[in-house]
Amino acid sequence: MTGQPSDRLLRIVTVAAESGSFSAAAQRLGIGQPAVSHAVAGVEAWLGRKVFDRSHLGIRTTSDGEELIARLTASFRELDRAVAEARTAGETRPVTLSVSTSLATYWLAPRLPEFKLAHPDIQLRVITTDSDAAVGRDDADLWIPLGPIEDRRLDSVDFCAEELIPVAAPTLASTIDGSAGPAALLDQPLLHLEERYVPRYDWTRWFANFGIETAPTLSGVRSNDYSLILHAALSGNGLALGWRHIVDALLVDGSLAAVGPAVETGSSFPLLNRADRPLAPGAAALHAWLLAENGREAGSEDPASLRMS
Repeated sequence: MTGQPSDRLLRIVTVAAESGSFSAAAQRLGIGQPAVSHAVAGVEAWLGRKVFDRSHLGIRTTSDGEELIARLTASFRELDRAVAEARTAGETRPVTLSVSTSLATYWLAPRLPEFKLAHPDIQLRVITTDSDAAVGRDDADLWIPLGPIEDRRLDSVDFCAEELIPVAAPTLASTIDGSAGPAALLDQPLLHLEERYVPRYDWTRWFANFGIETAPTLSGVRSNDYSLILHAALSGNGLALGWRHIVDALLVDGSLAAVGPAVETGSSFPLLNRADRPLAPGAAALHAWLLAENGREAGSEDPASLRMS
């Protein structure tokens, strides 16, 4: 390569560094792996030194590469920020929040009037999804995914701790012998959430938490839509494992009743935003409001303070 590497080649190199492999970088960029390899080789040839050490485990930046990647990343972030600000100058752009269908239905929707009352000038757009595949890749400003996500391109704070509690409609709950303990639920109709890609906390793990062995496959109705699981529970068709932040209001108003002890998994649901750009005022207001609604402040580092009661 005789001339200075183009911005395109340099961007490919930064994405490769972020992704940890040429294959992952190619997938993110929507190009072939040979194109990534060619771009990296061209930049290394122009520099006269290696940017990456390669191995069967992936790639790792060299000491020379670390400095280059750090400076390129900072420069591209500033460039992208300037372009984004110029594109949206003078526009009133809605703030987009991406959440699961069940969170939107049972947690967010009842609270939206309060948000609009407090922030009448903010246009809010809520998109629902029951997959985390688009997190950080669609046009949302904020995401509350289905579980933890490790992505260096995203800033993360805990939205709420993951706590599950068995719930049922009051009529069904009244037939369960509470004195028998968690084992009493084995004979009840259980509702199961199935996930195709990422296993979620299930009844087998809940029983195991109390030292109760179960059959490899428990009987009961299954669905990959948590909203349908809750609807079935509300209709008295079975017992569901309820994520506390979603079913809490239903427990308070008596639509559902707790039929067993809660379990805290030690995990949490994050609230995410892009790390490479500051939140616009409207998105920042929504971010703060979401955390305040769960009774915590952004940046809290005490896990105990993040538990929902």
